[in-house]
Formats: sequence, C-alpha cells, structure tokens
Amino acid sequence: MYSLPRALIRLGHDVRIFTPKYGTMDTNESEEKHWQLSMEYEGLAVPIAHANNGKKQKEDVLICNVKSYFSEKDNLMAYFLENREYYELRANVFGYMDDHVRFALLSKGCLEWLLQAKEKKDAWWPDIIHCNDWHTGYLIELARTDKRYKEAFAKTSIVYTVHNFSFQGNFDFRYAHKSDKDDGTSSLEPLTSGKLQKQNALLRGILYADAINTVSPTHAIEVLTPEYAEGLENVLVKVRKKLTGILNGIDVKEFDPAHDPLIKKLFTSQTFTKDRVENKKDLQNIFGLPVDPNRPLLAIAGRLSPQKGWDLLLETLPHLFDNRLDIQLVVLGTGENRYRERLQVLAEKYPRQLGLYLQSDFKLSHKLFAGADMFLVPSYFEPGGIVALEALRFGSVPIVRRTGGLNDIIKDFDGEEGSGNGFSFLAKDPWAFYGAIVEALTFYNQPTLWKKLIKNCMSSDFSWDHAAKEYEKWYGYLKIYESRP
Repeated sequence: MYSLPRALIRLGHDVRIFTPKYGTMDTNESEEKHWQLSMEYEGLAVPIAHANNGKKQKEDVLICNVKSYFSEKDNLMAYFLENREYYELRANVFGYMDDHVRFALLSKGCLEWLLQAKEKKDAWWPDIIHCNDWHTGYLIELARTDKRYKEAFAKTSIVYTVHNFSFQGNFDFRYAHKSDKDDGTSSLEPLTSGKLQKQNALLRGILYADAINTVSPTHAIEVLTPEYAEGLENVLVKVRKKLTGILNGIDVKEFDPAHDPLIKKLFTSQTFTKDRVENKKDLQNIFGLPVDPNRPLLAIAGRLSPQKGWDLLLETLPHLFDNRLDIQLVVLGTGENRYRERLQVLAEKYPRQLGLYLQSDFKLSHKLFAGADMFLVPSYFEPGGIVALEALRFGSVPIVRRTGGLNDIIKDFDGEEGSGNGFSFLAKDPWAFYGAIVEALTFYNQPTLWKKLIKNCMSSDFSWDHAAKEYEKWYGYLKIYESRP
C-alpha cells in the first residue's frame, strides 16, 4: 500500500489510503520532516455493536479521530484513524491479544468515516474499496450485511487482496476445535465481544468480497488445493470464479544498483562485469570469508521459518560444502532457534565457506543482492516472491523452488537460446535443490553465458508500474451492481 497507490496515481487514478495512526509513528519526527497531520474528523463515534442482527443497537461507542496527510510529491492523500487505547499507546503494529479488536475498529472506523463524509456536499466517495488481508475482512462483511452501511455501499465495489492465506485472524483457525470453527454465516459480534476473536476475518472477507486476488497467478491456483489453502480450500473452490492472481512489483528506484547508496560500488547492466566484483569482495569481507572474486558466492536472506525452506537448505549444505570447497554462502535472517543453532554448528565446521548474520538488517540485504553471484529461495510456498525480484534487479541469479510467485518470476536459463533469468527445482527434496545449484555453477564457469544470464536478470521488468496496469485491468473487470443481496 506504499508503491501500488502511487503507481495507480501515475496512471491517472484518484487513490486514498486509510490506515491506523500507529504508536510507532513519531509525531516529533514527522514535524521535523514537515509532514504534519491535519485533523480531518474529530470525535468520530464508532459504534461498538452492529445493526446486522435485527437487535436494537446499543449506544456504546469508541471515540476516534481521523487525521490526514497530503503528499504533494506523489499527489496522494492518506488518512489515519487515531485512537490512543488501541493504536497510539502500543509500541508495535501487530502482536497483541486484542489485535482482532484493533483491526475490527479500523474496519468499522473506515466505514463510519466514509458514511459521515458522504453527508457533506461534494464529498469524495470511492468507486472501489481495496482491502488487504485479514485485518480488513470485517470491513467487507459489515459493508455488505450491516443495515447501517449496506445501502450506502451497495454500488461501491469491494476487492480483497490476500498475501498469505495462513494468516486468518487473531486465532488459530486451522487447528481449532470443531466447536470453534467459523463458517462465516453467523452475525458478526460487537467489537468488544469475547466471541469476535473466533470469527474468521479472512474467511468472511473472502465470502463477501466482489473480487479476490493473491499476489501471483500460480498461487491463485495453488490455494484451491488442501496443501496451500490453509483449511479454506472448500470456500476458495466455491468462490474461485472471483479469484485471480496478480504478481507484485518492486520499487525500482529504491532497488537500483545504479543509485543505491547502501552498496559499495554502483553499477548498471553495462558496467556490472567489473563493478559488481567490488560489491562481492565487500560482502566477503563483511562476513569474514576469504576475499576471492573467483569463488562462487551464494546468499540467502529471510525469516528462519519452515515456509522459507531452511530444512532443505540445511540438508543440502554439507553435501555442497564437502564436494565444492570453493563455494561460499552468506546467510542473513532471524527466526526460530532450531535453525539458528544448526546454522551455527555448520559455520563452525565450515568457517571459510559459511558466513552468518542472524539478525534483521534491511541495509545489509542490499549488499547481499549487489554482491552475491546467486540468491537461494528454496521456499516450500511463496505467494509473491519479492526477494527474487530484488535479487534480479541487482543481477544476483535466483535459484528457487518452483512455487507461487517464484514460478511466475523465474524462467530457467537456456544456454543455447540465451533466454531465462534463473534456475529452479520442484520437489521438496534436498537433492533436487542440490541439482539446481550444481546446474547454476556449471553456467557460472562459462563467463560468456553467465554474463548473458546476469543481463537477463537485470533487464527483467517487475516494476510497480507494470503491476499497476494489471490491477487497473482487474478493477475494470468489476461489475457495479444496482443492488446487493
């Protein structure tokens, strides 16, 4: 919701963002940067109860403010829902026992603000509301079922993007007891009800949205199967006619090796042959590995979690290091201790081949993209595959498991035709992963072909401008109905 709205505005659309005013937003810092917020609506009374169950609605409300900021640079208006108890006094964005209440408040607060604004003369009103993930699922249901909002939003299309179907709310719905399963048919509970937490926000958003998309065409097909649907396969198959996939983009200005201040040596698709070597040596030095530009340098970055394929990697590495003494690997990431401990054991055994930085470091990731010859993405599932896009931008050749967005991003390199931008494997098997790495190393030892491959990587177009055109087509397919059921 940073890059897509801006890309849509460049296409001529009027886009507004609505989000909480989180406590992590430093007011003093914002004033120093001259983006002070303006009061848009003071004392917005958000009803705690709903009008969708036929019962008389209580008068209990939560008082919020709506503040705004207009970016002249991007021609973008953003609105922030302000509430001290649920947003401003919290140190983090997520991770609280009452997250379901916090995001139900966001959902209802947005509807309430729009409803109040509609009463003004010449008020702005959206043709389409684009919701994201479980946090906004309650908005979709309320707009379609609650008597307070149903008529007002009847001709406003509501679309839903789901980045990861495993996140369905502030409750473990996948393994819930039968008595706690939610089929989405019961009336939505009031904001402060203890039962609200067990009402699946993602499921309900899917049921009531006019159209649904996930962040790659392949993943839109995968989620129709039990392996990837996270317990929602029956619902997703039922609504499959309104499900599609649109691949995410990246900010090509932020991820630009020709202008990135975070890397050692700037380079382009014309100068990478000599300039990229300096970034490689810099990366080897940072991770305490022998500085040798002729040694193949691999990298991996991300959460230390099963989803990201760390079990495959840890099974593969000993065979790789024992058979190819010239191989180096740098690892960046944080997560589960079991992976951290196994990586540390391997680093002690192979100190000249494996370098670790087991913390989060956004700046260091840029150095990995700019310096590593190959980037490993062995994910068990990967809805979007942003890290592969970032690697391509910097000419680090991705080696991926063929799943989700990775399947849509990477085309296997063909040495005879000179086409393709990476290497892949399919089976969830360490030897399949090993084979893909060996194949990449074979081409690495052929400088002419390797140079062609890097050019292919860097010329791949996965900008948000391209993605925004796909979203524009998607919005255009929507039918505006005269009435809603």
